[in-house]
Amino acid sequence: MEQISVSSAALALRAEKPLTPAMISALWEIAAVLDEERIPATVPNAVWLTIPTARLRGPGARQDNVWLRECLERMTGLKLSGQYRNDEWIAVLLAEAHIIEGGAKVRLLIPPAGVHALRSPGNFVKIETTAAHRLPPHARRLYALLADRKRQREPYAQWSMDNLRGLLGVGDRRSYDRWSDFRTRVLDPAIEAINDFGTVRVKMTPQKVGRSITAVRFDWQWKDPHEASETVAENERHSSSRRKAQAAADAPPMIEDTPQGDPVRDWWNSLTDAERQNWADQAGRTFEVGGKTYPRQERDIARAAYALRSDAAPAKPTHSRRTPKAKAS
Repeated sequence: MEQISVSSAALALRAEKPLTPAMISALWEIAAVLDEERIPATVPNAVWLTIPTARLRGPGARQDNVWLRECLERMTGLKLSGQYRNDEWIAVLLAEAHIIEGGAKVRLLIPPAGVHALRSPGNFVKIETTAAHRLPPHARRLYALLADRKRQREPYAQWSMDNLRGLLGVGDRRSYDRWSDFRTRVLDPAIEAINDFGTVRVKMTPQKVGRSITAVRFDWQWKDPHEASETVAENERHSSSRRKAQAAADAPPMIEDTPQGDPVRDWWNSLTDAERQNWADQAGRTFEVGGKTYPRQERDIARAAYALRSDAAPAKPTHSRRTPKAKAS
């Protein structure tokens, strides 16, 4: 199983604009490359990195750079802020991005403050590449936090409610101030996703003071390599047949008797880059919630575009069978 080393500082990045899941995964990969290149946390000048675009796109992603290019455009000039040893810092993470060699690689210019933000402190966590790119956003952040504590050889992790909401990127969402909403919409789905697709079993225990939930404790059991390999093999199966035994050992691989094709995905992938851009403009690239504007994920744009296409398609005429007239006697 592939792994990347990621600085703990990269796990709690804050941005003036919302970070999309693709941007967070790209940040982790950039932090991993800085580690592999042995770039120190303090550098006098900006650092150029050359990274394969396939690595930034993630495993199983589409082969073109349409959405990676858009992701890099949003990251260029992105202002990050945070705290390190009680000192606040503000940094521009990415100054320049150049897609080169026919789209096979990308050259990134990371300013000194951005390098420091991604490289400090010096302890690193191990995060499976597939989990980093494929887990849902909240599960991805929680998985990284737990992996960080595992790296520090701590038997469990506990965070206050305010701290945990901030670490999971929902600190500014007033709708999650209530414990019931935060648990059902953020924590429970994240833990379910980690237990299903990750290499660890996670158990959550709310901590009370009186009748109020003040903190959340997470206990974990990391799977051994053999069990982890079984998890990887299980995740390769179709989603409808996971965790199900076959009736006969010599039977072909079991798949539920449901359609396997996705008409939206098939149609979207059949388009050219220009056509996808045109449909994305028509469907809308952002959505607004609570007065704030957020970027839409590609699959949501594809569904909206497919719906527009279906609505615009002319209805097929229905042909009624004509009955012959009876002959007069």
